[in-house]
Amino acid sequence: MKNQQKSNEHVENDKRYNPYLFAASFHKLINFVGSHQENGVLYWHFTPKDKAESLINQLHSKTNPPIPALDLFEAIETFWQQVAQTRKGGSWK
Repeated sequence: MKNQQKSNEHVENDKRYNPYLFAASFHKLINFVGSHQENGVLYWHFTPKDKAESLINQLHSKTNPPIPALDLFEAIETFWQQVAQTRKGGSWK
């Protein structure tokens, strides 16, 4: 069953953006609302969409909000754990 994207939801599968947005959610800069997998690919969902896009633009322009390194490392670890679980045929929400 295909997951339906909501209009104010940013769906992401990038290995750099997902951990960054997830770490931003630790500080209430954005909301992590769940994930889905499709054809073996893990997608994470964030709201609001415009804030997610703004955070990604800030990351590229190096004007990103301060996110503690430990939070980013934890988010990266969580992301790769979920990718591994998805590759094994499992799911994570």
